[in-house]
Amino acid sequence: MKQKNKSYDVTTKVFFIAMVILFILLQVAFHPSYLHYFPEFHEFSWIHHVHGALMVSWVLILIIQPYLILKKKYKTHRLIGKISYFTAPLVIISMILITKLNYLKMVGVMPFKDVAAWQSLNIITPFNFLLFYSLAIIHKKEIFKHMRYMIGTVFTIFGAISSRLLIIIFGPSIAFNAFFISEYIGISIIVLLLLNDLRKKVNPIPYTIIAAGLCINVMSIHARYTDAWQSVVRFIGDSFF
Repeated sequence: MKQKNKSYDVTTKVFFIAMVILFILLQVAFHPSYLHYFPEFHEFSWIHHVHGALMVSWVLILIIQPYLILKKKYKTHRLIGKISYFTAPLVIISMILITKLNYLKMVGVMPFKDVAAWQSLNIITPFNFLLFYSLAIIHKKEIFKHMRYMIGTVFTIFGAISSRLLIIIFGPSIAFNAFFISEYIGISIIVLLLLNDLRKKVNPIPYTIIAAGLCINVMSIHARYTDAWQSVVRFIGDSFF
């Protein structure tokens, strides 16, 4: 039992450090395209600001929660967990609203096939976040599963951060490839975590589900110019946007 608790402590500590690093990278990644325009923020709408604030708040929650576990402040950890019941739905709504905003901004400016192609970066993400967070809450009393599904929510944000970092490093010429690379980096990390669970002979289902969700996202990007994907985006655009 002590060995098991020690293992959870190490995993929690690694996750905490990873989230602190991700928070720093978040600031760097969004500086050229957003933070650079502080305080005027010309050409940005309230949706951009609310979406940005909610994304930052989610990352902060993912920093605070493992810290509280490490400090054995379980009561406060549970309180923050209850706050996430309100924060998570707002995150999902903001993802949908920012997708709608981007869609409407592109329609009429570029051919629809390109509009639909760009939406492949956005449309699946809210569903993945909803799936991973819901499973984390369903299994909130099972630390093993809960922790992994919460880790899964990180990878709905990871692509937006890493793709912008790649563009900063390699320049705009990398273009759409930055998003492909970012998604494959995310999947690779999850697959490594899945293989580690298999090595330890523990339940592989959580990371398998997360990997499947991320793969569906990548498949939509690969299928962005197919008739099927174009039809899906047109239906969503005409029905909901």
